[in-house]
This record gives sequence, structure tokens and C-alpha cells, in this order.
Amino acid sequence: MNPCRLITSFSGLAILFSLSACEKDEAAIPESESELITTVIATFTPTTGSARVFKWSDKDGAGGLAPVIQSIALPANSSFTVSLVFLDESKSPVVDITPEIQEESKEHLVCYTSSGAFPAVTITDQDARKRPLGLLGTLKTDAAGSGSLRVVLKHEPDKKSATPCNTGETDVEVSFPASIN
Repeated sequence: MNPCRLITSFSGLAILFSLSACEKDEAAIPESESELITTVIATFTPTTGSARVFKWSDKDGAGGLAPVIQSIALPANSSFTVSLVFLDESKSPVVDITPEIQEESKEHLVCYTSSGAFPAVTITDQDARKRPLGLLGTLKTDAAGSGSLRVVLKHEPDKKSATPCNTGETDVEVSFPASIN
């Protein structure tokens, strides 16, 4: 066999091998679909009067400094609409992730868990398949007392499951101390 032809053949194989190796390396790099959520803002709007806004913030993300949490304080015997906003305040300008959650509503679910005297939130909004989303809800307070409100944003939960909040991945989980006065 001609030495030039042999070198050309080996060069061609080497190039093919290196290209396929590059493709495998690129394919092996996982793409992260989850955003960093550093801030959760919960707004409670009464049927009459001014909205009350409470914020959970962990600007350096998991680990590091402890989150800054405003305690929820609501009056007794009142009805509220509840709305949530999710932000990434680690970037400048701040990134509002809420529109992306709405756009990908089939892939998200906000789960609420209340404890103590704090009442449950009833989800009022739905995804494109008419299943709960949880960015909006209602709440009715009763007698004075204290407790907490846990908010968990789930990614790709099984919304058909009997316990959808136990499925999928957790994008962010926050707990607000709460009281009814």
C-alpha cells in the first residue's frame, strides 16, 4: 500500500475519532433547566384594605448565609387572595422567574402546607391542562394564633398523583413563620 494513502487513511480515522469523541463529551454535559430562585414574595390582598407583602430571601443561594424571612402577620376573621412571585436576585438586573413558571405551567406546581393556627391556602389558578398551578390562591383566617406557611415550588410533578407534592423535583422550598392577630 502507498505510504501517503496509509497516512491519509489514518489521518481520516483520527479526525473521525476525535469528532465523535467531542460529540460524546458535549452530549455528556447536562443542561440545567432550573433557575436559581433566591427570593419568594407572598402577597396577601384582603377583600378591603391594602395588600400585605412578605418576603423570603436567600441571595447567596443554598448554604452560606441564612435566609432573611419576614413573618406573615394577618388579621383574624379576614379573607385574602394570595399571589406569589419568584425572583433571582443574584443577577443584575433581577430576574423575575414567575412568567417562566406561568409559561411552563404544565411542568410546575406550588404546594402549600400550613401548620398550627395558620389556615390552608386554596389554589385557584390552573395550568394549560386545567390542573392546579398555585401561583394564585385564597385564604380565610379564623381566630388568633400562630403557625407557619411552607411554600414549595415543584418542577415536573405528577399532577395526576394522589400526592403530587411528593413527586417531581423541588426548585425552592421556604417556610414563613405566621400569625393571626
